[in-house]
Amino acid sequence: MFKRIRIPSQWANGSGVADFKLGVGPCGKTVTRLEGSMHEHCYTVKQTCSDFETKYFHYPLHTVTGRIEETCC
Repeated sequence: MFKRIRIPSQWANGSGVADFKLGVGPCGKTVTRLEGSMHEHCYTVKQTCSDFETKYFHYPLHTVTGRIEETCC
């Protein structure tokens, strides 16, 4: 489990850094758990909120433009 995951990537509208953190997110929900996993063609972030809603964010490896940072709790 991580407390922060940062993914530099190239999106359709330019470049940026996806920044996932524990705590209250931009949608107003509280993120209680973050997990990251590497697959053959993508990096996946699993985000769980206090209301048990779970979302998966998939980043194809060809769009990742730098190092993925995973900060442990």
